[in-house]
Amino acid sequence: PLPGGAALYAALGARHAGAAVSLDACVGDDYPQTWLEALGALGIDVSRVQRRAGPTRSTVLRYDSDGRRASPHFRERLWWERTRALVPVVGDDLVRVDALVACPMPLDSLSALLQQAAAAGVPVVADTSEAFVSDDPQRLLQLVGQLAVFAPSLAETRLLLPQVDDDAAAAFLARHGVHILHKRGAQGAVAVTARGTETVRISAPPARVVDPTGAGDATVGALAARWAGGVDFLDAATAALATGALATTAQGPAALGLVTQPQVHLQ
Repeated sequence: PLPGGAALYAALGARHAGAAVSLDACVGDDYPQTWLEALGALGIDVSRVQRRAGPTRSTVLRYDSDGRRASPHFRERLWWERTRALVPVVGDDLVRVDALVACPMPLDSLSALLQQAAAAGVPVVADTSEAFVSDDPQRLLQLVGQLAVFAPSLAETRLLLPQVDDDAAAAFLARHGVHILHKRGAQGAVAVTARGTETVRISAPPARVVDPTGAGDATVGALAARWAGGVDFLDAATAALATGALATTAQGPAALGLVTQPQVHLQ
């Protein structure tokens, strides 16, 4: 297995973009300590990563030739049980951060996190996944207006707004007062400023794709880093796609600097 997960790739993307990164996540008691040490060696603060009893959640992603992805785990009871068991508890010191990246999570958890961030005055950049959109599309739409930036994929907006074409979906979401980065895989992305005042199509940077896993998450992390650092949203979005493209050029997270040794057990 390879280290993965949206939070890990988002942290690597933000670090690649030059941000100081603190990772809030929960892992099971089987998660290799060497992976956390490798993240720490890259300058990512892993002191807030918590261990909980039971296995770490794992996911197998399958990619079609047209770039669409699917996972059998999204329908499994154990996957959902471990998802809920491993939702991190964010500390009460959010006032010290410039932006918070909410990686895909159950919508109850996202709602609670948004309340906490609002109380601290911290903007939230959020991603989601097909699993959580499918769970309650209307609930997610109700939460969009509380975000500063929302970065859904094509598959996610097609679940969220069925029978609405892709460009119209991005524009509709922006009218909630949130910046939109509509991730479109090999097609690049469409960035729409809050209230839909400006729309820019961003071409996918050229890359020799080895593994597309985590590219969108790395893009979101890099976007948050640059935007929170004062870069114009549209410029930050364009630069973030370059980080996402880089993530695809090696197996797992290696292209973003996280190279781990294989785990070998001898008996």
